[in-house]
Parts: sequence; C-alpha cells; structure tokens
Amino acid sequence: MKLPYLLILTLFSISASAQQLDRQAMHSEDVQHAMPAHQYQTLLAGETEFTVVVNDSTTVNTRGMAVLVNDLGLGHMGDQSLEPLVQYLNEAGWATVLMSAPQTEFYPAKDTTDTPDADAQQPASDAAEPLKPGTFQSLLTRDQFDQQERKLQQQLMAVAPLNQQYPGFVLVISQGTSAAWLTKLYAEGTLNAPDALITIAPFWPDSEWNYQLSQYVSDLPSPLLDIYNAWNNDWTLHSRKQRQVAAKKALKLHYRQREIVGQSMALNQSAYVAKEILGWLTQMGW
Repeated sequence: MKLPYLLILTLFSISASAQQLDRQAMHSEDVQHAMPAHQYQTLLAGETEFTVVVNDSTTVNTRGMAVLVNDLGLGHMGDQSLEPLVQYLNEAGWATVLMSAPQTEFYPAKDTTDTPDADAQQPASDAAEPLKPGTFQSLLTRDQFDQQERKLQQQLMAVAPLNQQYPGFVLVISQGTSAAWLTKLYAEGTLNAPDALITIAPFWPDSEWNYQLSQYVSDLPSPLLDIYNAWNNDWTLHSRKQRQVAAKKALKLHYRQREIVGQSMALNQSAYVAKEILGWLTQMGW
C-alpha cells in the first residue's frame, strides 16, 4: 500500500512544479478551452507563445484600443483580474486586448532581524499576498527583476501591431507589479508610450525599486490615472503619497490619483473602477 501512495505524492510534486514553471502556458490553455477561436489570438514574445483575449467595442464609434495587463500570478479571467472591466470598456467604445503577465518566480531572502515573528504574524489565508515593507527586504533578485521586465516588454511589443486594427487612441490599463514595470518601461522610452496609462495598485515587492517608482511617474510622458484602494498591500500604499508628490512637482497636467473607497477592489468594484476610468478620459476630451 505504501508504494502507490508514495508514487501519488511524487507525481503530485512533479505536477505542481510543472505548473509553477509554466503557469502562463496554463493560463493560455484555459482561455483556448473556454472561448471560441475568434475571441483570442496567440502571439509570440521572443520565443514564447502567449494568448490574448480580444473583444471589439459594442458601439458604432470606436475610440481606440485598450490593452489590459493583469498582475503577476493572475490568469486572464477572474474577479481579481482586470477582466471585469472589459464589458464596461467595450460598451464605451473601446476594443480591448486582455493579457496575463509573464511568470517569473520570486524567491525572497527573509530578513529576520527586525521581524523575528513574521511567520507567526502572517495569516495562512494571506500567504500568497505581497508582504509588507520591512517584513522582507526584497521579494526578488536583480536577475528576476530584469527577467520579468524583459518578458513584459516583449509581450507589449508583440501586442503593438494590433493597434493598426483599431484606429484611435491607445490606452493601457495595468495592475500591480505589471503597472510598476510598464511605468518604468514607458518612462525610460524602452517601449513607445501609449496615449494614456492607467495603473491600479502599482508596486514592486522591493523597497529600493518601490522607492524609485515615484521618479518613473515623474518622467512618464503619458497622462496617468493612478488608482489605489485602502485594501491594497503596503507596498502600494507606502509609495502612494510619493507618486502623487512627484507628479505634482513635475507639473503633470493630466495626472490624477483616485482612491476606490469601500471594500477591496476584487469584490464587485469593477463598476466603480470603470466609472473612474471613463470619467477621467472624458475630462481629457476623449
């Protein structure tokens, strides 16, 4: 009886490792199984295939294309992803391209000097959540940082030709770590900046990089809507005021920081977020 049990455990371990290493491929397979072929496209970023979900606007007049980039670790769909915003954008005249982020595994080195009881303080249900500044000095190495940035850059470059199918503005809506990396890439000119950028709870799980995020906000050439929520992790909240001050110092006319009040943004807040986005675009004359 022991041999089959050990075999099952071994197979489960191998399966879990494979899922961890190829999570984005699994997200793509989920989309391909759940949707008709005309609703998604498979693109090539470097040598890696990835899938995007494409939806046309449901109005006569199309404003342009909105690219929605989910946070690291999230699939295309689900309440915590940006997928609930798609319907609101389509109904407002935007074609949408929804994508998951590349998957780079982060292996933090724990800092036990200041917080010896960090494990005991962290609830089991929050184990997958980004931890607070100070609990870990960093959740990623420089190699991991550069690897994720390079992968994300390649994916956005692969998506760019789709702009030609939808004349009008190019809007990028990004979330979490993806929002932080895209702010950096656009600020540095590594990627062509969109006509407007929306970041939702931007952060890096690293104190030094997170501190620099405000400088990238200052250097960003695009109008920026900076959305956050009191339920966001402390990495986001820690840099919130810094981002706002940096934008004001740079005299960014179309910078707006908005708080989504009430419950967590993952809990039926998509209508509220969509209202803030569309109201900001209307204010700019879009």
